[in-house]
Amino acid sequence: MRSCVAVIIRTKNRGRLLGRALDSVLNQTYTDWRVVLVNDGGDPAQVDEALEPRRAQFGDRLMRLDNEASLGMEAASNLGIRAVDSEYIAVHDDDDEWDPDFLSTTVAYLDEHPDQGGVSVETEIVFERLTRVGREVEERVPLEPQMKEITLVDLLHYNRFVPISFLFRRSVYDEIGGFDENLAVVGDWEFHLRFLVHHHIGLIKGRPLAFWNQRRSARDTEANSVISALDEHQLYSLKVRDRLVREHAREYGLGPLLYQRELLAVETNRIHHRMDDIANTQNQSADQINRMVEDLDRLQRTVWSASQPLLLRAARSIRRRLAERRSQPDNERAVVSLSATHQGPGIAILGDIGQGQYHVGDEAMAHAAIDELQKRGFDNFVVLSHDVEQTTELFGHTAAPRPQVPWNAYERHQILQDIKDLLAGHASSDKAPEIVRIFQEAFAGCHALFLAGGGNLTSQYGGLLFERLAAIHVAHAMGLKILVSGQTVGPVLTEVDRTEVSEALLLCDLVGSRERHTHDLLSVMGVDSLQVLDDATFLEGTDSTESFGSVPGAYIVATFAPGSGAMKRHDYHRHMARLLDLVYEEMQLPILLLPHVSTIGETDGDQECHQTIARLAKTSEIILMSQGTATETAALTRGAELVISSRYHPIIFALSGAVPVLPLAVDHYGEVRLGGALENWGVGTLLRSLRHLGDDDIAWIRAVANGRAQLSDYLKQRGQELLSFQNAWWDTVSGLLGGSPAPYALSPLPMPVTEAPLLVESPEHDITFRLNASNEIAIGLLAQHGDWLQGRLNELERQRRVH
Repeated sequence: MRSCVAVIIRTKNRGRLLGRALDSVLNQTYTDWRVVLVNDGGDPAQVDEALEPRRAQFGDRLMRLDNEASLGMEAASNLGIRAVDSEYIAVHDDDDEWDPDFLSTTVAYLDEHPDQGGVSVETEIVFERLTRVGREVEERVPLEPQMKEITLVDLLHYNRFVPISFLFRRSVYDEIGGFDENLAVVGDWEFHLRFLVHHHIGLIKGRPLAFWNQRRSARDTEANSVISALDEHQLYSLKVRDRLVREHAREYGLGPLLYQRELLAVETNRIHHRMDDIANTQNQSADQINRMVEDLDRLQRTVWSASQPLLLRAARSIRRRLAERRSQPDNERAVVSLSATHQGPGIAILGDIGQGQYHVGDEAMAHAAIDELQKRGFDNFVVLSHDVEQTTELFGHTAAPRPQVPWNAYERHQILQDIKDLLAGHASSDKAPEIVRIFQEAFAGCHALFLAGGGNLTSQYGGLLFERLAAIHVAHAMGLKILVSGQTVGPVLTEVDRTEVSEALLLCDLVGSRERHTHDLLSVMGVDSLQVLDDATFLEGTDSTESFGSVPGAYIVATFAPGSGAMKRHDYHRHMARLLDLVYEEMQLPILLLPHVSTIGETDGDQECHQTIARLAKTSEIILMSQGTATETAALTRGAELVISSRYHPIIFALSGAVPVLPLAVDHYGEVRLGGALENWGVGTLLRSLRHLGDDDIAWIRAVANGRAQLSDYLKQRGQELLSFQNAWWDTVSGLLGGSPAPYALSPLPMPVTEAPLLVESPEHDITFRLNASNEIAIGLLAQHGDWLQGRLNELERQRRVH
């Protein structure tokens, strides 16, 4: 059956939102349409529930496709489009809506403009909060109200319109190819860019005909990726830009790009100077106005008070001072009182705990810290978490909420300055007091703040970086001891963040760096640190049989993150499947795909990635495991015969269990962390990056598989040395928490006297490695700098409007 318009609806476990989207189509005044509903790996029962009361209305105008496992948004769109024949196509997300006249208006426009490939409409962002009986609309905001037409130049900066607002010709889709299935997000933007290279897209102004629904506070399946996965959007935006730049360079060389980069640097410098001039002028004008207001106010008070009797003036002066004290902002009074009086025996533990998805590594580091401190007599902990109930249950200690933090480079820096001003007793923005209050309430009754290990002191994870810096400043203002354990710093660190990190760490009583790269970087930054191991290196595991079900007597553990660096997502999945096939051919043992990051009880994150890889692998002896806790996952990993992973902590658990490893780094950030950990154990040559995969994969795998007995013996011996050192580290931490005045009595991390017996030839020259690292760091810095400039320009524009 052929219809004029094919409406593609992708859905996954959004039953109560899906019904609303279906009604949006059924309510259209234009009726020559056909819906293709793609259930992308979600619960079929939720789709059945949404469809059942509407089946009669749809009749034969609905086609349903159910994917056993999720293929991703773009693959789901392509699947739906290719399943139906139509002249026009619209992708209708399952949480968005149309005005009843959307299709009639857009179809008429394209019928009247045969030279245009598609058309978009005026769109409204609807911020909503879902309730048990429906929704509450918090705010309605026009999307790009100043946009007069859609141009390729504008879209080079960011996506200016969204799928719910767009109707396009099937012929253009067939011409330029479908949506890029390697992109987890921003696939619509990449499709729009290719579209505009070849065809014009019209824009219908007027009243909004499309409604882009967003939920600021929603989590899990009901969240919007543009909010909940902001980091992923930024990452994949960079990947799209980098790919297109590479394609341009291959055809035209690097000359034009180098020229444009230099031109950008010159123009950026000019903008900075111009902004400084504007800011200086505005500051001078503001100072003048403030002085005039103060002079006028002083004159009025003098004239008024002179006319009052002396005793009345004295009484009023006293009342005024008392009122000023009472009207002092609660946040400022709270800062004074907490910093002076609220100290106790507790230790506040800050790590990335209680996230939307359970993260084995982050939870493991906090567990390890608490375990080691408990062995040394401490038993009063407050664990900061985004999921207080879950954390209380898993840790068995008091949990306190973490604040919601900004991620934009400019915004988070401004708020951090406001926090420092507030702690110094000065005025601040309206956002800083709430963040300070949450930290103060968590730290009340504590004498120390312990930052559990991790890799979040980097501009790449700006929100997490901000949280740690803010926590350090609040704790310092309250007089707490501050200990920072097992950190990776950088490798992407803007000058602003570099200064802030250095300033904050200098306030700390003890800083531990978990690899040579971080230790050397902190040394250059003027921060003394001790090179240590990852906190969770020797985390004690628990019996994993009950949680994971039946486990083979001998097995291989594999863990892969969804992130694929600069490699296309499909190529990444294909390569990982090939590696599993090669490993199985060598060892003939079942492979457990063990997730590291996913929602407990759900199939997302690593589990979703694992399902795709398992489908592509040839071997049938692959077992998809569910998400376990940190201690369960550590135990199961240490029981393996071999571990292959693109994630950090599966490798850490394996090394301490004397299990041979095949470690994979997807980017330079991974190379720093994994490479540093492997170097600490004397097995740095085992590391492979994605760009190294190819014909010599089998040699790498055979070397480790055939030499695993020798490698295991070496790791056992090395593990004894490192365990002694790690115990001494925790003794040092314990001593400092207990009042020891000499935190740096610990001997340096003992580096291997002899290397591992298994040496694998490195596939890359050191100069090439440094070049690749520099490229990735430059790309990361450019993204942060772009956010910073845009934020500064927005602030100057706001100030201009005010004045």
